[in-house]
Amino acid sequence: MKRLSLIGSWKRLGVQVGLLAGVGIAFIGGSEPPPAIAAPVCVEEGQCTFVKPLFLIVADYSTSMNAEFDANQTRWEAAVSAIVAMVDADNGYLQGNVLLGLMRFGHDPNVGQTGTLIQNDSSGITDGQKIDVGFYDEAAPDKAYYQCNGEAIKTAIMSVPAPINGSLTGIGTWTKGALDKAKAYILQTWADHPNDKQQRKGAIVVLTDGEWTDPSGTQKLQPANQNPSLTAKDLFDNSGVPTYVVAIGEAMGKMFADELAMNGGTGTAYDAANPQQLIDALKMVVQAIINDVIQPVCAPGLPRIMVLLDASSSMLNINNGTQAAPMGMSGWDAARDALAGANSLFDQIVMGNQAVENLVHLGLAVFGYNMPAPGEQKLLVDYGPCMKDNFAWALDPNTSCEAPGCTDPWGGPPITWTFKDGSAIDPPGFDAQTLSHMPKCDFAGNLPNACVGSGTYTHLGLQLVQQNITDYKAACTNPMFPYPCDANTKFINILVTDGDYQSTDAQVQAPLQAMFNAGVTTYVIGFGDLVNSPMSMTKLNNMANWGSGGAEMYYDANNQAALEAALASIIEQISFDPCCGFVNCANVPEPTTDEPDPLPVDTTSTTSESDTDATATDTDATATDTDATATDTDATDTTPVTTTETSETTAGPTTDTPPTTTDTPTTGATETGGTDSDTGEPTTGPNPTGGQVTSVGTDGTDTETSDTEGTDSATGGSTDSAGGCGCKVDDAEGQTRGLLASLFTLGLAGFIRRRRRA
Repeated sequence: MKRLSLIGSWKRLGVQVGLLAGVGIAFIGGSEPPPAIAAPVCVEEGQCTFVKPLFLIVADYSTSMNAEFDANQTRWEAAVSAIVAMVDADNGYLQGNVLLGLMRFGHDPNVGQTGTLIQNDSSGITDGQKIDVGFYDEAAPDKAYYQCNGEAIKTAIMSVPAPINGSLTGIGTWTKGALDKAKAYILQTWADHPNDKQQRKGAIVVLTDGEWTDPSGTQKLQPANQNPSLTAKDLFDNSGVPTYVVAIGEAMGKMFADELAMNGGTGTAYDAANPQQLIDALKMVVQAIINDVIQPVCAPGLPRIMVLLDASSSMLNINNGTQAAPMGMSGWDAARDALAGANSLFDQIVMGNQAVENLVHLGLAVFGYNMPAPGEQKLLVDYGPCMKDNFAWALDPNTSCEAPGCTDPWGGPPITWTFKDGSAIDPPGFDAQTLSHMPKCDFAGNLPNACVGSGTYTHLGLQLVQQNITDYKAACTNPMFPYPCDANTKFINILVTDGDYQSTDAQVQAPLQAMFNAGVTTYVIGFGDLVNSPMSMTKLNNMANWGSGGAEMYYDANNQAALEAALASIIEQISFDPCCGFVNCANVPEPTTDEPDPLPVDTTSTTSESDTDATATDTDATATDTDATATDTDATDTTPVTTTETSETTAGPTTDTPPTTTDTPTTGATETGGTDSDTGEPTTGPNPTGGQVTSVGTDGTDTETSDTEGTDSATGGSTDSAGGCGCKVDDAEGQTRGLLASLFTLGLAGFIRRRRRA
């Protein structure tokens, strides 16, 4: 047995990430790119499970960038601020996880002659371009890459004077020359590092404010052979290098910008009508890089952890199983809080500053009685990122309590639960299927005040988890799976149970040993008062041994604090990739590969678009909860329009028929300290629109609903606001464009409901 004291006595895993000493200061105008300056926290490439991609920022340095962008900034000043913000975003994630480069471009006064400078330009642009910060040291014998060189990017871009010191004429926009230079530089980088060409990806972002020109900078959008989309297409088709485009000024809404993005494999350009939208646009490019480039190579390294929770009726009782527990006093309440409360499994800190939920994919399953066949075992949530809200909702007694079968989820027997799918009803409107579940609380004459009906058939839960791992592996090894896995992906189970079971030893042993032989370790936590009985202790230790090849003993946890400590101790034994913490679940609960959350709005800035949006308000109410309703402010053309999301559901709640039984129920854990501290979760069952999705009996079969989605909405105790996206109508095509349209094209589109944690 592994007995743990209260939280604070156990050691947290901390991986100290060294800070690199500065190796130089970025400079402008020299013939060689400057060396990198250390990022605030730098993770060397050897510490990552993936090869860092090349990411080249290509900035328009034409004199039209000196035009006013708003009352306080020129386009160039806004571009500088946006690039700095992009490098600093998410605690410097970008500079720690990609190899950054910076290039500016203008025009070439004399194409036939090398070394041509632009008249009156002092910034060092030669033959139309200047690489201010490179990917690697070209002069070094080993061609060493500059690790974590975001500080060099910032120093370089902030040191460059405005084009020709603020003049509005003098430097053109030869964009194809810039793309040709970028292509040549990426190909040279691969040639100088022949061992990593097949692994190291590349990407380009072009920030421009105007129509492309010929090399001399005088003829706009001609001749045809100077169209930069030709090079972008070649890079994408033949080298797999996408080109993202951020359009400001005269470039906004123009087909040439979209053509460049389309041929570069990224859909349409990101449009930015003001400085804040420019910052947001570049951040969205970073998110696209993460989703398109980093996530596919990171995903296999993210551990998959399945929590298998004992859902016997004893989890609802106190006083040695003789009385239904009041609110917050049951083992079920304590387990829910330990798994998804304030100091939960998701919140454990590893590697010094990372929450576990940012580095793993968690799933949740339960088990109980074996009748009616196939039994009460149920997969509530499959493996996925940021599933804390899903866990909390699925295990919340309020979720499955619906009149007339249930009016008080802690009121004692009999209670008829109504099981629901949180992805089919709104609230909560989860992206991933999320099934609610509660142990049965039936009436028995010999224990009139206690909940009975759900036994402890542990082997059924283990068989469910075993089969789910098999099915999941078959799906996730497909490269098109949202979060692909490979042969090295680590799968881990955490079994939380009171120890006694009605299965046979052989039934329990078989799936545990089979999973371990397939590389899946099962950790066992004995939870509740019953774990101290000799029979339970023997069974718990047997399960821990079977699930670990004899390497583990069970963890003893007879209260919520000890359960939290046991979960934390298990997490300490898992290794994580320091480069793959790109998801911040605190900001983006339950992210999806299809639809990101809106960017936060800078309330200090104002939108100065000529194409303004009107307001759309989307209101969701949570039945008996007082959670705040999120309001999203979007924009449309000139007339304010209020759009209210409507929901069309199929009602059909059914009740479970309490089984007739004379079995003596398994006594449950007594929990005295577990108050429910989780906030921001929907706490009631009915859909406010009147529809209801329910389950029949205990099998979790859903009655499907459909949701006509108009605008973004959220419940859960906070207000979420998504401001101007730069959306507009292209005159030629009449299509809605801007950041939102770009997101759809990238496969990231659609701002939908999100549960925000208080």
